[in-house]
Amino acid sequence: MTDLVLDELLLWLSHQRPKQILRTLAEGTGPVTHATLDEMPESKAVTYLRAALVATDVLPARDEQLASLERWMSVFLQQVGDRQERALISRFATWVHLRRLRSRARRRPVTHGQCQTARHDIYAAVALQRWLRQRGSGLATCDQAQIDEWLAQTGRKHTQARSFLMWSAARGHSPAVHVPPRGTSRGTERLVEEDERWKISKRLLHDADLALTDRVAGCLVVLYGQPVSRLAQLTTDRIFAEAGGVQLQLGSRPVEIPEPLGSMLLELARSRQPFAVLGQNDQGPWLFPGGRAGQAMTASHLTVRLNRLGIRARASRNTALLDLAAQIPASVLSDVLGISITCAVAWSHDAGNTRLGYAAEVARRKFL
Repeated sequence: MTDLVLDELLLWLSHQRPKQILRTLAEGTGPVTHATLDEMPESKAVTYLRAALVATDVLPARDEQLASLERWMSVFLQQVGDRQERALISRFATWVHLRRLRSRARRRPVTHGQCQTARHDIYAAVALQRWLRQRGSGLATCDQAQIDEWLAQTGRKHTQARSFLMWSAARGHSPAVHVPPRGTSRGTERLVEEDERWKISKRLLHDADLALTDRVAGCLVVLYGQPVSRLAQLTTDRIFAEAGGVQLQLGSRPVEIPEPLGSMLLELARSRQPFAVLGQNDQGPWLFPGGRAGQAMTASHLTVRLNRLGIRARASRNTALLDLAAQIPASVLSDVLGISITCAVAWSHDAGNTRLGYAAEVARRKFL
């Protein structure tokens, strides 16, 4: 253990909350488990301690985003007073959201945004049933006029109840009604000016005073349209140093990365430094290691870092995707950037790229 890590550990132990947690665990009669830590009030100290215990193999690894959602659901659903409503929403949450996220967790980490979508859908389902009950109606007897009134009164954010209504109608719990989609996920209304985009790109590529982590992450957002949630989970085995240059696998096949970004990627993979206070303080597989032992940097922290540089991640990503979709066919866009073909086709449509028949020709062009 280096002197720096030891100093950080002693600093962590000097705070009152870590002392209380360790005292509680020491006074316990059984082994320390995830369930033991789950029973404690959520805090950064508990989160850091859990990560350290997982990194040192004291506790088994688990998907913390999914576990947090499951704990939240258990508490939230108990607050639904009507027993039948609670049972119906519990089935919806379990079979629509938890089943999908548990399946994803077996392949890759669940993101905060995916869990937030589940929470919002469940909130909206509860709010809708409460609104209907207050008007002497219910899910089984509601009609299109009532749903339209509810949307008009509560705002379009409650189009999040769309998945709940579609699910309940398919199972005979409610009549079929129409709820408009919650809006395009592509967010093409949120863009940055091209001049601003290239100004930011030039600074990221050439300003050596900026942290290398921020420069690489920013370039992958601004130039390659990558979402921050995916960048946070990027591993170094996706970087390939070939005789002809550097390649990075973002989708199903690697894409050639031009200089100077190629060299920046290799340098970051070599010099990346974790900053965990507890547990094994090595880099692990992550290109952007985080502050919790054995874990990647969180998407929220990476977003904050980019915001400090004036990079609006969502708008910058949208602009990059729109620009790329105008130049290459949807199939290639999907392959090299790791987005679904449906999303890629939608971006191509927004960009006015109608030359999909020339896929072979465009695919041979040098990407970026």
